[in-house]
Amino acid sequence: MPDNLTFNEQKDLLSQRGMVIPSGTEARAIQKLGTVSYYRIKEFAKPFEISEQNGKIYDGLEFSKVLARYYRDKNLRMDLLHAIEQIEVAVKTHLAYIMGTRYGTFGYLNISNWIDRSQFNSFQTAEKKYYFSKDLLNTVRKTSNPDAHKSDNLNESGLPSVWLGINILTFGEMYYIIKDSKKSITKELSDKFNCTRDQFVSWLGTLNLVRNICAHNGNLVNLNLITKPMITEEISESITYDDNDNPICRLGTVIKITQVLVREINPHYRWDKIQSHLKNLCEKTQGRSQNEMARIIGFKNYRKIINITKKHPTRN
Repeated sequence: MPDNLTFNEQKDLLSQRGMVIPSGTEARAIQKLGTVSYYRIKEFAKPFEISEQNGKIYDGLEFSKVLARYYRDKNLRMDLLHAIEQIEVAVKTHLAYIMGTRYGTFGYLNISNWIDRSQFNSFQTAEKKYYFSKDLLNTVRKTSNPDAHKSDNLNESGLPSVWLGINILTFGEMYYIIKDSKKSITKELSDKFNCTRDQFVSWLGTLNLVRNICAHNGNLVNLNLITKPMITEEISESITYDDNDNPICRLGTVIKITQVLVREINPHYRWDKIQSHLKNLCEKTQGRSQNEMARIIGFKNYRKIINITKKHPTRN
C-alpha cells in the first residue's frame, strides 16, 4: 500500500526518480504538488518515462516542463470545446429540421418513426422509447431554457416539440439518437457535412468522448483512442502510423476530425489559439525535437501543426 507522503516528500520522490527540480524552485514545486497533485504530474510525465534504471523512471525530465504541459492541456481543452460546440449546435439544428420535416412537431417522440429496425427489434424499440421519454422529461424539468417551461411548446405529457427537445439534449444523447437512426436520416445529416454516413457517425462518437474529457478536467494530450475513428485521406496526411501502417489515433486525429467538420459550418473559423497550444506542446523536452514532440501527440511532424491555419479548399 502506498505511503501517505507529505508534499515535500512527494517532491523528493520525483527527484529520486530522475525528475529535475532545480535549486531555488523547490518551494514552488511543493506548492504546485499541493494544488495540481502528484498523480496529475505523473500522468502528464507518462510519455517521457524510461525503462526503470536504479529506481529512476525519468531521464532528466524537468518538473517545470511537465507542469507547463498540464496547463497547456487545460487551455487546449477550453478552446477545443468551443470548436466542438460549433459542431454540436449545427448538428442539432439539422437533426431537428430533418425530424420535424419528416414526422411533425412531436413525431420524434415516437421512436418507431426513426429508429433503425435492422439494429433493434420491437422489444428493444419499446424499451428505448420508455427511457428516451423518461430522460427527456427529466431534462425538461432541469433545464434553464425558459421555452421548455411554456405549455405551448409541450405536449399533454409535458414533452417538448422537436425543435426544443433536440436543442436541450446533451451531446451524448444527440449522438446516440443519430447512431440509432435510420440510415436515410444519418445520410441526410452527413451530406450536410460532406462526408459519408459511416464517417459522420464514427466522428461524432469520437467527439462525444473528447467532449466529456474537455468538460470534466480529463487528460487530452495523452489521449490514445481505443476505438479508432474512420480515417480519410486528408486526416491520414497529418497523423502518425505504426510500423504496421496502422493509424495511431491520438490528439492529432481529434484535431483533424474537428477541423474537417467545423469547416463545413464555418470555413473562416479561427484556429490560431488551438494551433498556439499545439505549438507550445511541441516545445523541445528531454532532448526531443519539435517533430518528436509532435508525434507524441499524434501528428506526423511539426509542420502539420503549422499547416492547421492554412485555408483548405471548400467543396461544393
